[in-house]
Amino acid sequence: MAALSLVCLCVSIFAAFFMKLNTGLISLAMALLLGRFAGITDKWLIASFNNSLFIMLLGVMYLFCIAQNNKTLELLAKKTINLCGEKINLIPWILFIMAAVFSAIGPGPISVGALLAVLIMALAQETKIEPIRLIPFGSLGAFAGGLTPITPSGIVAISVSEKNGITGVAFALPIKMLLMMLLYSLVLYFFVFKWHKVKPVKAEGVVKAEIPKFSSKQWATLSGIVIVAVLSTVFNVNVGLAAFAVSVVLTMIGAADEQAALSKLPWNTLIMITGVGVLISLVTELGGIDLLSNMLSVFMGPKTASAVMALLGGVMSWVSSASGVVMPTLIPTVPNLVETLPGTNALEIVVGLCIGAHAAAVSPLSSCGAMMLAAYSTSPNVDAKARNKMFAQLFYLSAGGVIFAALLALVGLYK
Repeated sequence: MAALSLVCLCVSIFAAFFMKLNTGLISLAMALLLGRFAGITDKWLIASFNNSLFIMLLGVMYLFCIAQNNKTLELLAKKTINLCGEKINLIPWILFIMAAVFSAIGPGPISVGALLAVLIMALAQETKIEPIRLIPFGSLGAFAGGLTPITPSGIVAISVSEKNGITGVAFALPIKMLLMMLLYSLVLYFFVFKWHKVKPVKAEGVVKAEIPKFSSKQWATLSGIVIVAVLSTVFNVNVGLAAFAVSVVLTMIGAADEQAALSKLPWNTLIMITGVGVLISLVTELGGIDLLSNMLSVFMGPKTASAVMALLGGVMSWVSSASGVVMPTLIPTVPNLVETLPGTNALEIVVGLCIGAHAAAVSPLSSCGAMMLAAYSTSPNVDAKARNKMFAQLFYLSAGGVIFAALLALVGLYK
């Protein structure tokens, strides 16, 4: 059943991609068939629907639909582009640095990713650049600063490690994370997207024209986005509920058009993300993820332990939370692993594990990748074909990041 569940997951994803159908709908249908075959009740399948993720996505998407409708994001994108002047090829690095700094000072990658998701789409629309050429740099920047001792993910990694007698994580992990994400960004910049070959261009209506100041409504919207980030990180309020609350206030003060924002909500994307989540929950219940983990552990040895744990952390992060599930589950296994494999180093393995888990987080099945896909779906002229293509592209970037993290482990970067 474990092997069959993995096959069903792969069939659902590839069938949706090649047949240009909504992956979530196919996944729900596959979950029903697989569940009946495995003796899983319909009640269990319905209970596995991720209500928290649905509320989070719906709230954030609604808030950013407001920001898009009142031109706040469009103007913010123009001001960001203006920092580059004619050198459009600097935009990826501005996104990377901005995301890394914002993430490192406390909010972490999820909150910063939510902020940057729609900003990146606005940038892409203004410059006529494909969103996939910008998304990795904002996401990787958010991850680069996402494991400092004051971020949610950093706190989890450090506390769980120290509880299991592993020290030095607070210093080593953020440094190695920044280095890995920077190196992967360089690879994407020069070899994948070849940004260095982009010639200087004056973006029409951006550099050439004088950029107006933010209006009172736009300042209110920007303030609302910041408030959502603070509520979700500092006060541990669900980011979706916080976004709804701020959206209501913006509507009441006349900064938002409720009907216009509601009409732009990408329900197809919500169905896609949450539908796939139901199938993944079933795969996990039937042992598919454990089977995949066991297959990886066969290749583990003293020289490959960190690399294999980076792969394992990445694979698990595709279907679960890096900070909520992967790190708390796998870090406690490290001391026993060090005992059974002489020559291994606990700190090196923990660093590899945490980096691999976060390198996977741009996947459309994870929170950060889902934010990017949701923001992309709110962009004008995005149809089912384009949405499915973006789904696949985000997954390829995620897989590439996990493999790259493992390769860096093999060459000793995490020692």
